[in-house]
Amino acid sequence: MVLDIRQLEPQPERKTKTPQAVSATLATAQDNLEGLLGQALGGVSLAEQARAVEQLRQIVPSAEGLELLWNILETETDPRRLVAAQVLGYHRAWRSSRSNLKRLLGRLRQEKDPGVVAMLVWCLRQRDEVQEFLQHKHVRAAREAALGLPLNSSTLAGLLQVLLLGRDAEIERILLHKLRHIHPSQVRELVDHLLGLEGESDAERLFDLFECLPQVPLFDIFLESRNLPAWDPQQGFDPATTSAKGRQFAAIAHRVLRQAPGIEILCYILGRSSEDESFARRHAAFLREVLHRVDGDLGPDLVKHLERLTSGASEDKVARLAQLLVEFSDRLEGHAGSQALALLEEWKGRSAALKLKIYHLQQGLS
Repeated sequence: MVLDIRQLEPQPERKTKTPQAVSATLATAQDNLEGLLGQALGGVSLAEQARAVEQLRQIVPSAEGLELLWNILETETDPRRLVAAQVLGYHRAWRSSRSNLKRLLGRLRQEKDPGVVAMLVWCLRQRDEVQEFLQHKHVRAAREAALGLPLNSSTLAGLLQVLLLGRDAEIERILLHKLRHIHPSQVRELVDHLLGLEGESDAERLFDLFECLPQVPLFDIFLESRNLPAWDPQQGFDPATTSAKGRQFAAIAHRVLRQAPGIEILCYILGRSSEDESFARRHAAFLREVLHRVDGDLGPDLVKHLERLTSGASEDKVARLAQLLVEFSDRLEGHAGSQALALLEEWKGRSAALKLKIYHLQQGLS
């Protein structure tokens, strides 16, 4: 049995050693690296194995120690290969050397042992090179690649290709979780990659993917679409000039935003609508729809946001926002409902004209 150097829990605290004693211990461990590898592989007792692994985690292998680890890895009959891979993965300073990185990749591409393959992939975590192994024939290695994949311009295309294949549910879960942390500025690039993929994409997989993305850039690209030349804000996607894939993506993005609008997108649309009358007209129907679907738990935050938007605002701006607040205030209960009514009363006090306008809205006369 090989103890996993990555998962070993810290040992109970023992009597503190002096710095000199620690240095001497580590130096001895460095000299006995080969012996420690053997003990970690199969010590006389589990406690002895644990002590060996603990020391392997503490020491920093010298150049000679690293060469020993490489040699063990490259000797397919050596039983210490998995432990050697763990040590390389834990002490990663060697990755700054292009020759060492090339050596690891070469070993990984020809490795047959599934456990060693997975451990070597773990060595590459947070390196762009790990994306090469997202589709590895050994699922455990592919999952390690998914866990260790950095999210950037170099890896987006590979991530999307694997995600849309749907080979493994756990890999899909890992990659979707990563997309929840994508920077909003990367969403446009991700969409470009999706549009460039050959063949049709499964609508439900795309829905799951879009559901993980930041909603504001998703709205800007597909509903406001300031960056798509074939987009007419008044007409939507023009069937004559927009690809079928683009129309499919727009429909799915609309479905995602309509079904589960978050506080960021609601505040964004409310803010833009209060400042830009043409924007408000273009998206009035959509905003009313999502406000009627919004989770009631978001009500207090929305009311506070509307209060901030109207601080020192013109009467026209307050009137536009009052119309929206009146329309969705009937969904607010408890404290949020009281907040909404109090805010409307506050707005009424700004002028007689505004008071009359809000009264008409509340009575359904406007």
